[in-house]
Amino acid sequence: MPDDAAWADHLVVPDDARELAPDVDAYHRELRAARRARRWGWLTGSRVWQRWSFPLGMVAGALSLALLMFVLLAFESAPGHATRLTAAPLATPTYAPGERYGLLPDTPLSSAPAGARGTVRSASALRPALVALVPIPCQCADVVRVLAKQAADGGVRLAVVAPGSRDAEVSALPGQVGGVTPWYDATGALAAAYGASGVTVLVVDPDGVVSYVQRNTTAQLARSLPIQSLLLLPPYGDGG
Repeated sequence: MPDDAAWADHLVVPDDARELAPDVDAYHRELRAARRARRWGWLTGSRVWQRWSFPLGMVAGALSLALLMFVLLAFESAPGHATRLTAAPLATPTYAPGERYGLLPDTPLSSAPAGARGTVRSASALRPALVALVPIPCQCADVVRVLAKQAADGGVRLAVVAPGSRDAEVSALPGQVGGVTPWYDATGALAAAYGASGVTVLVVDPDGVVSYVQRNTTAQLARSLPIQSLLLLPPYGDGG
């Protein structure tokens, strides 16, 4: 090597070969990149790739975006628990209590049949609710089971109201249908007010207005009751 070579003045010979490790690693990375380029060069360098890679990429992106939107919409529309409705101030409709579009009568209800000690509560305090006026004997477990699901879907409670006397089937309902607590009307005032026949269903809005009355309700009929749509209607309001 000539002593007067210009580049020789900048040549540094390391004392330890391990100091060259970063340069060796960089060299091998360049070799691997070159091999990858040669491996895919037959595709990326072809006319087909150069002509169709961009439009195919756009189509794939659009399909991915459409799939993402479909998944999001499906997730949003999946059924879930209904929002629980809460009581509103009592309305002042022109219809009398006990009539459709009037308030639910302020009838005292007890959590225990006549002769037993129970919690006493006004019927109007149960709002909003799906009220099932059941006869004695009841024979209504199937209907109550369907009504309980309807009430849950509508975001309200189900109040099963029986006459004051004890009935084994009514007393057994809480063990057969979740979330059901029987109430007893000692005087039968609610059944008389609405001309109850068989299982009579009342839809009581958050403002205490009875917006729907269905007598002789069977399990099949209970499945088709428009509970949710009725509860979503605007409040009856004053003088309506």
